[in-house]
Amino acid sequence: MKKSMKKIIAAALTAAMMVSMAGCSKKADTAMTETTTAAQTETESQGEALYTPGTYTSEQQGNGGLIPVTVEFSETEILSVTIGENKETAGLADPALTRIPEEIVAGQTLNVDAVSGATITSEAVLAAVADCVAQAGGDVEALKGKEAAAKTAGEDIEKTADVVVIGGGGAGLAAAVSASANGTSVILIEKGSALGGNTLRAGGAYNAVDEVRQAAVDMDDSQIAELKGILELDEKEVAEEYRETLKTLKGQITEYLAGDTSKLFDTVELHTYQTYKGGARTGLDGTEIHGNFDLVNTLTTQSLDALEWLVSGDEETEITDNIGTVLGGLWPRMHSLSTSVGHGFISPLEKECKKNGVEIMMDTAGKKLIVEDGRVTGVEAEQADGTKVTLHAGNGVIMATGGYGANPSMAMEYDNYWGVLTEDMPTTNTALATGDGIVMGKEAGANLVGMGYIQLMPSSHPETGSLSGGLWGSAEEQVFVNKEGKRFVSEYESRDVLAKAALEQTDGMFYIICDQESAGNPQRGGQNSWGNDIDSLIADGSVLTSDTLEGLAEQIGCDADVLVAEIEKYNSYCESGVDEDFQKVKLGGKIDVGPFWATPRKPSIHHTMGGLEINTDAQVLDVDGNVIPGLYAAGEVTGGIHAGNRVGGNALPDIIVFGRIAGQSAAAGK
Repeated sequence: MKKSMKKIIAAALTAAMMVSMAGCSKKADTAMTETTTAAQTETESQGEALYTPGTYTSEQQGNGGLIPVTVEFSETEILSVTIGENKETAGLADPALTRIPEEIVAGQTLNVDAVSGATITSEAVLAAVADCVAQAGGDVEALKGKEAAAKTAGEDIEKTADVVVIGGGGAGLAAAVSASANGTSVILIEKGSALGGNTLRAGGAYNAVDEVRQAAVDMDDSQIAELKGILELDEKEVAEEYRETLKTLKGQITEYLAGDTSKLFDTVELHTYQTYKGGARTGLDGTEIHGNFDLVNTLTTQSLDALEWLVSGDEETEITDNIGTVLGGLWPRMHSLSTSVGHGFISPLEKECKKNGVEIMMDTAGKKLIVEDGRVTGVEAEQADGTKVTLHAGNGVIMATGGYGANPSMAMEYDNYWGVLTEDMPTTNTALATGDGIVMGKEAGANLVGMGYIQLMPSSHPETGSLSGGLWGSAEEQVFVNKEGKRFVSEYESRDVLAKAALEQTDGMFYIICDQESAGNPQRGGQNSWGNDIDSLIADGSVLTSDTLEGLAEQIGCDADVLVAEIEKYNSYCESGVDEDFQKVKLGGKIDVGPFWATPRKPSIHHTMGGLEINTDAQVLDVDGNVIPGLYAAGEVTGGIHAGNRVGGNALPDIIVFGRIAGQSAAAGK
């Protein structure tokens, strides 16, 4: 008993000594860090050498490839940080490429915050400067631990304009252009450091019925079968407000089938019906939801005109003649612009805002709507340094803050469709899409609709959640295979169907398979449509490539015989025009021209369909269905259009059509 007690006491003493030593070690580590920082500060004050003077360079991986950085040092200071030529996204990356170097030099520190919405670019710049510091013999850890100068709030700001726009993405900029073009003064505030929001990250797919450009698109047997299926529908099977549209559509299809069916059939009624069908869903609680007919009809009837309005004032941006189908788009009506993806939609609007004298306040977040006698008359805001801003609006306030795709807690709170959302689920969204406008609108009495429905983008980067970083063509040209090398879904389905199917695969992972032609003829040393460097994508595993399908299978890790057989079977469907496995509505060309490409993908949060309820004048409605005077909204902050699932390619028409309408309504003081 005594021996046992001695062992226990000895063990306890040993444990206590270990804890004590660990505590001393932690204190020593802390003391060393404090001493290092203090020593560096003292060295700086005494003018002793911190660096080997000279100019040093480093390249680090950004979004679009390597970012070259040059840093010049004296013995005691970082004199300059210069960013070299790079392929980062114009507009989106600009704040990171300018602000971070300025803050490093001003504070003589590496303790600089990444720019919201440009995290990867920010981290690349900081890593490159750190590498240069190390090359110059500097203490990287000391610079990372050195506190940056505290930001101090300026004097309160108070301004007045006819119209105040909250949010500088596509919807907000369209609203600002529209309002200012109608003779009103406009102030636009943007929470982030760059204009563009999620629009800047978009793939540039814009749905519109367009008789001229679509006239060159061939029709195929699977699409004919789809139209015949619509003819068999009982009109009572759709929501009452859509029945007249379906009746008209049936007449159009009947007339088309009686004539030349070699070229694509499309009408506004088909777009309206597919938007309705694509969004009609049943929630986990058994409730049904579908798009508001008046809003959907406004979207589909005005989408082409709005696109032409967008580019009308910009000589550098044109609508291309290329028509395709974006993933989840359901029909070939996708338009694109001559300039790069989402940037092509932001650039013309930004130019027009400057031309029209719109005042733009960056790093300014809306906090609370000002309501006086039942009317919204302005907004209380705050700048990044804490400066208070009060903006008064004579005509009204336009809410265009986007959705809540980067706010997983909010997404989980309202979720009525998936039941599998998690706090750490990646997102395609800017980090600024946190639902601020929805919260502000609700506090002002706005009604919220469709909040339980969130779209998962099936084809997102497995690690970053972003849309970019891959290679593929139009939806009809894509083939999805799982880790076992097998197809598992029609690649022409709606996005929620695709995402659900993907989540059922091993690790929720799949690969988009393309050949050289269907991938858009990518070249080593070149870029994909997002501006990503193809060699870098291959190097980091974002894209796999091989001259043979067998070689591609080896990289995927699946049985080569299985993948080859699957692609051969798919190619036979392309020849016959009928997908016997998954009934893909439109089949593209065969996958048979090497080299072959595989892009690993996984679902992530993409679009939030719910938000503030609006009418066709973009006026926000209260819980009783009445207009809230002075409050308008456009874009992803609104609900009611896309219902339970957004059709791919309908987001950009939504923001341009309703952003334009919101500006017109606010200018008119409706």
